[in-house]
Amino acid sequence: MKAQITVATTGKIGLHTTTTSPTDDVLINGQTKITNGQCYLTLRGYYTTPQIYPYADNSGSVGISGNAFANMYSWAFTDLSDKRKKENIRDINGALDLILKLKGVKYDIKKEFAYDEKVITDPETRARLDEKRKNKIGFLAQDVNEILPEVVVYDDSTDIYGIEYGKIVPVLVEAIKELSAEIELLKNTPLTKSATIQPEQLGQVATLGQNVPNPFSSNTQIQLFLPKTVLQAALYVYNMQGAQIKKFNIRDRENTSILIEGNTMEPGMYLYTLIADGKEVDTKKMILTK
Repeated sequence: MKAQITVATTGKIGLHTTTTSPTDDVLINGQTKITNGQCYLTLRGYYTTPQIYPYADNSGSVGISGNAFANMYSWAFTDLSDKRKKENIRDINGALDLILKLKGVKYDIKKEFAYDEKVITDPETRARLDEKRKNKIGFLAQDVNEILPEVVVYDDSTDIYGIEYGKIVPVLVEAIKELSAEIELLKNTPLTKSATIQPEQLGQVATLGQNVPNPFSSNTQIQLFLPKTVLQAALYVYNMQGAQIKKFNIRDRENTSILIEGNTMEPGMYLYTLIADGKEVDTKKMILTK
């Protein structure tokens, strides 16, 4: 039988072990559980050396998916992000499109997951916890998994999904860059008569404009006009072999535009066609350079 408590002459203690630690005052061999009360972990040393850390790097968890902490407080959280420890580094493409697909929601946590009614019997505490579970803001993990699976965590042992919200920040940064490029393109592109469609001069018929600039190496804008009477409309992009490579459903009516991002296509010559209510409005050619 293993010794239950071992006390060395130095005063060091070992629990469920026949030895003590040469470096630590208390050594526990096995799992530790504290029940029926609050647990306080007091660290002395203030601003110097107190630390809590796992024995091995990149291991261990605080809480589990089926038994998560209600709150965590800290002056700072640091995600390790040393370039020297990373490989296969690559760009985030189409970030703006990904962000536009995300849907933020308000929600309430179901009562059975907010607190245990068998344990929480005090009416005031129940009322406080019931209020706290309401009016949350976030995403739905299953929906995000269809768009950005890289930020979603799934625990198959509990069948619970979670989101690492911090991982969305790099996607937001790249989306802002794409949006900024679109704004700069619009600011630096003069609206000529050929690029701007005047519906009053065209008898309120669907019209497709030439992309500007053309040729282009980064982004290009396609102006078009759709009467309010048009029910369905889409812009199709084809390569010179006739294969469709892009489709943009158009929901706006009258003067609107489509942005073509050059980094999503290979350099070459393309055709783009406007289809309104099942009929071809026009087809034009555009050229993407390196």
